[in-house]
Amino acid sequence: MITRFDGSFSKLPGNPSPSPKVAILSFSVKVIGERSFFIVSLTVKIVPFSLINSFRVEVHFLAFAPKLPFSTLKSPIISLKLSSMDPRLEQAAESGSIDDLYALIDENPYILENIEAVPFVTTPLHEAAASGNIPFAKEMLNLKPSFARKLNTSGCSPLHLAAYMDENEFVLRMLWFDGSLARVKGRNGITPFLLMVSRGNTDLVAECLLTSPECIQDETVDCQNALHLAVIHDRFEVLQVLTGWIQRMSQINAYSIEDRVLNGLDFNLNTPLHLVASKNDHQMAKLLLECRLVQRNQVNGDGLTFFDIFKTQGQSDAGGDLRSQGPRVVREDLDLEQVATKTGCKVAASLPRPKTKFEILKSPFTFWTLFSTFMRRLRTDTSDEARGVFLIVCTLIITATYQTALQPPGGVHQSDDANTGSVVMKQTFFILLWISNTTGFACALLYTFFLIPLGSMFASWFRWIGTSLCISYALAVAVISPHPLVFLSATFAFFLLIALYILLEAFLQQWRKHESVAPEIRLSWFWKD
Repeated sequence: MITRFDGSFSKLPGNPSPSPKVAILSFSVKVIGERSFFIVSLTVKIVPFSLINSFRVEVHFLAFAPKLPFSTLKSPIISLKLSSMDPRLEQAAESGSIDDLYALIDENPYILENIEAVPFVTTPLHEAAASGNIPFAKEMLNLKPSFARKLNTSGCSPLHLAAYMDENEFVLRMLWFDGSLARVKGRNGITPFLLMVSRGNTDLVAECLLTSPECIQDETVDCQNALHLAVIHDRFEVLQVLTGWIQRMSQINAYSIEDRVLNGLDFNLNTPLHLVASKNDHQMAKLLLECRLVQRNQVNGDGLTFFDIFKTQGQSDAGGDLRSQGPRVVREDLDLEQVATKTGCKVAASLPRPKTKFEILKSPFTFWTLFSTFMRRLRTDTSDEARGVFLIVCTLIITATYQTALQPPGGVHQSDDANTGSVVMKQTFFILLWISNTTGFACALLYTFFLIPLGSMFASWFRWIGTSLCISYALAVAVISPHPLVFLSATFAFFLLIALYILLEAFLQQWRKHESVAPEIRLSWFWKD
């Protein structure tokens, strides 16, 4: 039973200072269906006491003995819920009266400060959001921008309430004011953006993505992202908007964000694709299967893939007999099965058993494991400033050595005889030039690859760029050499030897660090401790 009433505090005798005090208030509570009774004294702590003009109390009787008179209960259990917002301010927010707001501020300049001091409270901005009063909300945001992120006792921000009440224009104005408000986490970790996804408001979802692109990464406390919620609440159009946005992203780390969102695991280790299969939604399934980065054979917490769940769900809906379904449903199932097969979907039984983490860690330390570890350490141990300097130096070396291959010292023969286009210098000097120039070119190219951040899109592109550059370099050297085929073969062999040499040097360096008795010798000056 809840009874609400309004009143005002007065300072206690002997406490004239405006510091925080304790107020003792006596009042009567009317219980519906029972006789009225009287609470002798109720002690409430208010901070700061001198700034509170009015209050609202909700009295909850959590324990009561029905067969005993109330007077026999020495200490009935009572919980109190205080609200520091003046009822007149609440009315002004609901009606959108800015004049009434400033009249209350003139009466008590600390009226908004009192509300802000409470960790979880309904603010005037909450009231304005629920009623869609945009001018009043803008005025309140000018006075107290922090109210935009304030949660009430139900765990909702003003934008949560506006989205829930379908105040679309209010939501748009709030997003224009600050796009990051779409990411304020409320109850259960639900943000206003995730709430809009659940409610299926495609226009507001698109606006949130444009004003705050990072909101696509938000998750609830159950680790469900926007795709999970769109599938759970059967929001196909919203799912189209989300997948279209994800595949068009061009922000920093867009590739990894796309992979993480499309294949996100909820609390039960289900991806959005697993949830689609469990709902047997063919439209959503085809939409997700068309996404390039979707992991179609991801295993969930029950050890099932998308294909496993799809087949099981199809048989369950048909009661174990496909003939019991209509021809259209059977045709849709067959079409989706063909799409799933073409995109590489498999059942869990046909997949190789993945190694567990402890199996990977206890596996033998092979040469390739050592080399990959060395590359990762080389990338991570280099600071961003040093990385930038090294990349500039390597670029200059690659440019100079490549230019030397195109225009060797002394030039080439210009006559019309058999030596046309070959180098003028003697063959001995050309071989020495070729060895030193190719060594510098290959080392600079490899070191540039080592410095590129692992997993970035440019690292994949650089493999193709580096390979093309090596082929062009080998052909250029072969054309100007006295014996083109010999030098072409020798150049490719030299590139291979350089790569093997660096691998061997990396192995020896790591081996010497683990072997204290190893001799202090080095194959070259290339690697530094």
